[in-house]
Amino acid sequence: MKNELTDKKYWESYYGDKNVDRQKVINICSRYDKYWEMLIQENSSNNPKSLIEIGGYPGRYLAYIGAKYDLRPTSLDFNSDRSAIENTFKLFDIADFDVIQADFLKNKTDKQYDIVISNGFIEHFVNYDEVMDRHIDYLKEGGTLLMMIPNMRHYIYWYKLLVDKPNLDIHNTSCMNLKVFEAFAERNNLKIHHLDYLGGFPYSPHQPLNLLQKIIYKAHRLLFKFMLDKHLEKRPNRFFSSSIIGVFQK
Repeated sequence: MKNELTDKKYWESYYGDKNVDRQKVINICSRYDKYWEMLIQENSSNNPKSLIEIGGYPGRYLAYIGAKYDLRPTSLDFNSDRSAIENTFKLFDIADFDVIQADFLKNKTDKQYDIVISNGFIEHFVNYDEVMDRHIDYLKEGGTLLMMIPNMRHYIYWYKLLVDKPNLDIHNTSCMNLKVFEAFAERNNLKIHHLDYLGGFPYSPHQPLNLLQKIIYKAHRLLFKFMLDKHLEKRPNRFFSSSIIGVFQK
């Protein structure tokens, strides 16, 4: 059975638009400033300098965090389009960086980093425990790690089954559980600084919709965007929140 639920062609198509807008990157990445700050504050280094993103293409989080905290960013990704990452770094005036174009499960590293981030990566694999554990190979002693994945279980699962099934099919929902992350931390002797659900309801589909699907989508968009998402931002939960986020220390 194939371990990966997506391939290189999928991701190159997914991020096909190379006309990245700096302000748009800031708007997206600044939503998580609380957690980026945690990576810096909880790091054992008095002045962390190195940062790597596992699955870093097209470099938007790397560019934002690197510029914000004066970190040297490294992208590790099997994507063959290096120019997209370079263009993103240029937007944030980052000239000193590294791009590793390799398969994460085959790549061997002799270098460790102060900060490791992984966003929307592990859930695309069957053997997610192995994928999670391999992140530790890149993390310095005392360094900090952020993992963020979508949450597609419980009510969200049934919603996506109706209006977003192709997208649901390329995600392994088995890893979308806080207990998976708690077990990961215990296996690798990591301290958990934060672990919880995050965000409002993920009502936006990734496919064209038929009439019935449009009705379901619009009803959920109206309900959550204009009524319930503000509550979910303050009190996230496993039934309706779009993400799981964890901050760990080695």
